Amino acid sequence: MNKLYKYRPLSEFLFKELLYQELYFASYSELNDPLDLSARIEFTAEKEEQVGYLIKLLFKTTLIIPKTDILTSEQNNNSNLIDFYKNKSARFSFRKNIYNKLIQLKKEHRFIWIDSIVNVIIEVAQEEQITFNINVINFKSELERLAKKFLENSFTTCFSSTNKDFLMWSHYATKHSGICLEFTLDHSGQFPYLMKGKRKKDIDKYLQSDSKWEVDEIIFWDKIHQVDYQDEQPYINFFDFLPVFDNEHNCDLIGLSKSWTHKFAEELELVFSTKTKPWSYEKEWRAIEINFGEPQHPEERIRHYPLEVLTGVYFGIRTPENVKKRIHNIFNKLGKEIQFFDGKPTNGRDLDFEIWEDYDN
Repeated sequence: MNKLYKYRPLSEFLFKELLYQELYFASYSELNDPLDLSARIEFTAEKEEQVGYLIKLLFKTTLIIPKTDILTSEQNNNSNLIDFYKNKSARFSFRKNIYNKLIQLKKEHRFIWIDSIVNVIIEVAQEEQITFNINVINFKSELERLAKKFLENSFTTCFSSTNKDFLMWSHYATKHSGICLEFTLDHSGQFPYLMKGKRKKDIDKYLQSDSKWEVDEIIFWDKIHQVDYQDEQPYINFFDFLPVFDNEHNCDLIGLSKSWTHKFAEELELVFSTKTKPWSYEKEWRAIEINFGEPQHPEERIRHYPLEVLTGVYFGIRTPENVKKRIHNIFNKLGKEIQFFDGKPTNGRDLDFEIWEDYDN
């Protein structure tokens, strides 16, 4: 991989992005594919002991923690649940029965999804004559909350290995009125980012009518993934990710300061760089930021690239001349020599390009 391309729609934001070398990392809800940047949770258990966490979660979502007075029926349900939990043999029988039914399900189906888990728990509760009422609604909601937090809360910025695809110009560049940026990468599989440090406080310089300041700049290269196109939507195994689900408030995947989280972040990066085959024409590459923390606002998801990596700007068939000139002027002011190209239609799906020059300057 040497060159990557990024299609950009025509808007006033485009000129700001170019002036400040901005890359926007989109969230799950902002992407075109409703299955993108997410994964389903699958519940195949390899060991009976793994089912114990499901039961623990079941008890947690059924037990009523009173904030005020609770009904007598709720008090009785709590007491029955606690008695059951203290009964080791009853608890282990419950666990074993659930595990055996999961094994049977696995023989009949390739995957075990959340609805199947809920049905199994209801069935086993009846067979084991459980004396408390299981709150399956809370249980399912908690599983869905964990899935949303850990599997729909990361961000990506997308590239392509082609700048010629007619459909991509239609979808991602305002029906050929936008542009396509060309990035030339010096390290295969990595993209450079620019970070600026904070300006040091100096009240004396601030009070001067003309003063020179210094701000540290750091360039770092980070992984970029080629998208793998498969027949099915990606998934993760619930029990494989138990350390994460069971420590949701102790997962710093933004800074990766906790080494035990690294392998989970890397696995999710691979999952989120997988799409279904109908999208294969995009020939996509993507940078991914895994986030297990709180959702980030859009302004927190802007990264910057060094000007050195940008080597070309391609105009669409319908890009207005005043837009071309405005973009040309931006790079003139930045002192960046760059090549500009005009898109030309062909008889096929791929576009042709010829060099564009601003002859008025």
